[in-house]
Amino acid sequence: MHITQIVNSVFSSNTYILSHKNSKQIWLIDIGDIEPILSCISNEQGIDGVFITHTHYDHIFGIKALVEKFPNCTIYTSANGRQGFKSNKYNFSKYHNDSILFDSPNIKIVSEGDSVNLFENYRLEIFETPGHDWSSLVYQLGKQALFTGDSYIPEIKVVTTFPKSNKEDAIKSTEKILSLCSSETVIYPGHGNIHTNVSCISG
Repeated sequence: MHITQIVNSVFSSNTYILSHKNSKQIWLIDIGDIEPILSCISNEQGIDGVFITHTHYDHIFGIKALVEKFPNCTIYTSANGRQGFKSNKYNFSKYHNDSILFDSPNIKIVSEGDSVNLFENYRLEIFETPGHDWSSLVYQLGKQALFTGDSYIPEIKVVTTFPKSNKEDAIKSTEKILSLCSSETVIYPGHGNIHTNVSCISG
């Protein structure tokens, strides 16, 4: 399996493209700029789904372009994430002159303990990690990859000053995320560089 990092134009958020040489399926973690994604995939490939780490604008601003291009794409988010998609106040799009008021039958609500098969022998597990935002989810791919959004960025304190943030929840979520890490784990955060050897790094 191959993971490609895209650094988006809004606040340098990250989108990750998950692909496999034996599959035409493509999966995304968060959705920002659509053009760099299209340049990384072939015309034969389709985006089957996008896993949203949380519904702040810099992690979802490409959602309308994505669904227009791939109308069957499944959007995975938490129950609070669905509320975030429907509120330009909660998702902060009202402050970017790009109001996102999005709802779709393509949205699939996921929660702690759920998992999704991506490719043969690759399964994505889902963990609820509120704190930075009430909609926050972390996605684990075996022991080798952990997509943490803004719930955990190594060596950076979790921001908990937003209306749907909670400092106490953020502390608990950081502990949960660190408990998922091992010497093999690679952290793919919502901003910044990809990190290895993070099992003992605190935020």
